[in-house]
Amino acid sequence: MELDFTWINLLILFGALQGLIFAIILLVNKEHPGAKFLGILMLVLSYNGFETVGRSAGLGEYTIIFDLFTFVWIFGLGPSIYLYTHSLLRPEIPISKKEVALAYSPVFFQLVVRGSIFSMYIFALLSENGAEWIELSADLFSFYHLYRDPLSVLVFIFYLYLAIQLFRRTKKEKAGYLGSKNERAIHKWLRILLIFFVIMGALWPLVLLVPYIADIGFDNHYYLLELLLVLFIYWIAFVGYHKIKILNPENINKGVPKVSEQEAKQYLTKLKEAMEQDRLFLDVELNRDKVASHIGINVKILSMVLNQYAQKSFNDYVNTYRVEEVVERLKSNTHSHLTLSGIAFESGFNSQATFQRSFKSIKGMSPKEYQSSLLQNN
Repeated sequence: MELDFTWINLLILFGALQGLIFAIILLVNKEHPGAKFLGILMLVLSYNGFETVGRSAGLGEYTIIFDLFTFVWIFGLGPSIYLYTHSLLRPEIPISKKEVALAYSPVFFQLVVRGSIFSMYIFALLSENGAEWIELSADLFSFYHLYRDPLSVLVFIFYLYLAIQLFRRTKKEKAGYLGSKNERAIHKWLRILLIFFVIMGALWPLVLLVPYIADIGFDNHYYLLELLLVLFIYWIAFVGYHKIKILNPENINKGVPKVSEQEAKQYLTKLKEAMEQDRLFLDVELNRDKVASHIGINVKILSMVLNQYAQKSFNDYVNTYRVEEVVERLKSNTHSHLTLSGIAFESGFNSQATFQRSFKSIKGMSPKEYQSSLLQNN
């Protein structure tokens, strides 16, 4: 057997080894929030590198493991990015096992599909009259190869989008008090990671189109993406090791006093009074600083209480009152001279898009549909 260890294969091989070592360090790390998700991400990238080297270096007879799991683990890349982002930005909200299982469901789906087709193929080989089964399994393999590439891209982009939205939402919610050195470090670190994966998300679909527009084999068109990923592995193995040492729960939650469940209930009562009696939600420029100052608590405690005990973000909590205010005004004839947008702005909303999204999320229909239903009932 003649092996083909070119400089590109060696570069990818050493990168995969380095990524594997860093993944093990992450998986045994219990201080860095979300370390296990970053570790899974590194394992996916390392496996991908080993698979590339195994196939391109002429190790075909030793790569049966890659044949069994081809395009399975890569589906864990996007979910790992999202879960890691969530762990860093919302450490006060633990991620349940159910949420983790749901996020990695594309991986389980691919594992079941790939395993079923392989089992069918093996059964066909062992069967005396397995010709039809072999033909069927061959058709299923063809279908698998047809959908795996576009589906892997879609899953990656979907979870990357969720991670970016979470990053933006958290940054917006923390506007005005993102002052600690550690908080700034977290956002800078995540911004760099997300920018890289956005670049990858843009290149990935283009790489899939290369064989259709250029005379390049289907096994070689991934080299550009593989080189990008291996360079990322080299970078994150050096920079990331330093980051996981300084970004830990003690630093992230530094300065946030512990509150008991009884204290949290008291804060929620004060918050409810501020909304229902003082009607703070009517202020279009309302933010967490103003609310925390009004009820006399720490801003970070306010966020923690809302997230952990009300299971809502600050914006979602306030917008719930604003939506109910819009509903009351729609039912009242005294506001019939105003448009829907006018009523929304008077109820505290400062954005038409936010108003539409919040209303539909809470009421299950658009404001226009709700208004029409009121007119029909009347």
